[in-house]
Amino acid sequence: MADADRRDKAELIDSWCWRFASEEDRRYHDSEWGVPVHDDRQMFEHLSLECLQCGLSWNTILLKRPAIRACFANFDIDAVAALGEQDVARILEAPGMLRSPRKIRAIIGNAAAAQRLRAEFGSLCAYFWSWTDGKTILYHGHQKGGLPTRNGLSERIARDLKTRGFSYVGPVNIYAHLQACGIICDHAEQCPRYAFITERFPCVRKRCDHEG
Repeated sequence: MADADRRDKAELIDSWCWRFASEEDRRYHDSEWGVPVHDDRQMFEHLSLECLQCGLSWNTILLKRPAIRACFANFDIDAVAALGEQDVARILEAPGMLRSPRKIRAIIGNAAAAQRLRAEFGSLCAYFWSWTDGKTILYHGHQKGGLPTRNGLSERIARDLKTRGFSYVGPVNIYAHLQACGIICDHAEQCPRYAFITERFPCVRKRCDHEG
């Protein structure tokens, strides 16, 4: 690679890349965050990790992810829904696991709620993608920075999920979930992942939606 090409590449990286908290954080951004999810296990994992993240840094969740997956049967919805109080006690004692009985019970309850959604919509993914007609949303202005923590779409989905028995699904958590599973693409335009997603998956551009 020529020196000029190296400089151009370095300038491109500097223009979009935020400071990653760890190498795990970087890998998550570069391979997973924002990629459209169409697998129920992955969709439920994203939703559950957002639940666990409340009050904690995202980097903490990523570093504990192997332990979390082991505790929750790799986020198999049926297996998690079948867990009981003895399992809650076991999970609380598991090495590397978060010590929050409320969050653990919430994930188990959410698995049961996900089963009901699956029965109604055919899959958990079908439910979430039904809100956008199966397309990734590119909100005007988001790729320039200044991202919201919640918006009208996340508020509507959060309200609906709560009526269906889900917990820890406020509009902030749900907005982060929609970003993570690719229903909303919030990568910067200069980020290589923006092109990766927009060139491979159906997308739609929309005006900002009651952001906050």
